Amino acid sequence: MPEHEIFSFSSKSTSLAFSGGELKTKETDSVTGYGIRVLHDGRLGFCYCQKESDLKKTIDNAREVSRFSAKTKFSFPEKSSFTMPDTVDKSVDPEDFNSLKDFVESARSAAEIHGGKSRIICSADNSSIKLENTSGFLGEYGKSTFSIYAECMHDDGFGFAYCSSIKKPDSVSEIGSNAANMAKEMRGAKKPDPGSYLLVVDVEALDSILGPLLTSFSGDWKRRGVTKVTKTKMFSDQLSIYEDGLAQATDSRPFDDEGTPSKQNKLIENGEVKSFLYDRETAALENVAESGACSRASYSSVPGIGSSNIVIEKGNCKDLAEFGKHIELLSAHGSHTANLTSGDIGLEVSTAFLVENGKKKPVKGFMLSGNLFEMFANIEAIESESKVYGSVIAPRIAFKNIKVVS
Repeated sequence: MPEHEIFSFSSKSTSLAFSGGELKTKETDSVTGYGIRVLHDGRLGFCYCQKESDLKKTIDNAREVSRFSAKTKFSFPEKSSFTMPDTVDKSVDPEDFNSLKDFVESARSAAEIHGGKSRIICSADNSSIKLENTSGFLGEYGKSTFSIYAECMHDDGFGFAYCSSIKKPDSVSEIGSNAANMAKEMRGAKKPDPGSYLLVVDVEALDSILGPLLTSFSGDWKRRGVTKVTKTKMFSDQLSIYEDGLAQATDSRPFDDEGTPSKQNKLIENGEVKSFLYDRETAALENVAESGACSRASYSSVPGIGSSNIVIEKGNCKDLAEFGKHIELLSAHGSHTANLTSGDIGLEVSTAFLVENGKKKPVKGFMLSGNLFEMFANIEAIESESKVYGSVIAPRIAFKNIKVVS
């Protein structure tokens, strides 16, 4: 039997959607499968199957596939100890339809408190992950995820709120009321005047622009000379960003998806680039010792570079609202169109407020233009309180001189 790895995955999930005054959909899903990697003559091969009885045949198939891959110094991780973060809430039950329906109704009722129309999506997922290899590594853990999204229209005002967590909340009425209040406040929104503004970015909007930035920290991009990021001081000295599977957020895990124990990985510290994101295969290709950032979309996907939780260190500003004239950004679209090499980005703003002399005016329907590398190099201030949004733990950040194009 050749050297190999077996990634076992099973999941049960349920999703409910409410709109137009009624429960529209109820979707349930159950998935089980095995992802197999074989290391033969220094080359990796990957195949997958859905039945345990097919494992031997799948290992043989992966061995055949391996001859088409590059030869490296790759090795599977050996037996090791790892810290087990809190990844399971036993009360999250995808099969408890009545409980999920109650959450939807609670969020809907709160979202329509001002009379607006709402849409609610609620989902629950339980999964189990087990990883073992012929080098001696064996680890497994369970994972639960509960999420609820609420949006509301009030006249011409749009509002939204979202919560995603390992744990089921005691109440989701706040999610609905936050969406309702935002919709009410956004009524009559207009475009701001063109020009350069101080931009205060809420965590929900920050999440959407972190993706393109973190792509530049790919170890594969570094290996191929694609990224502009180098181990120098490229960013504001106020900025520190870590990748951390042990932090308490939705991507918590005791080890990455090939068995490297989770730990805090410093990507940026006080503005200086400290490291990149590597899986073991990319690290072997570049002949470096770094690893620990491997993820799989599913058991049927080839493992590759992917981060766990992203943590931005808190700053020392108590309240960014104390700054003078600025735009408070809550939601924007278009980060997927960013130039991942140059960092140039354009965002279409759907939910924001222009803050001036202590007064907030709703604004929307305009474009923000900038460069990701310049944005994170020109930080005015970082707030001293953090918020958890899915797999991101971050405070609000104020960026200087962001162009508004109306």
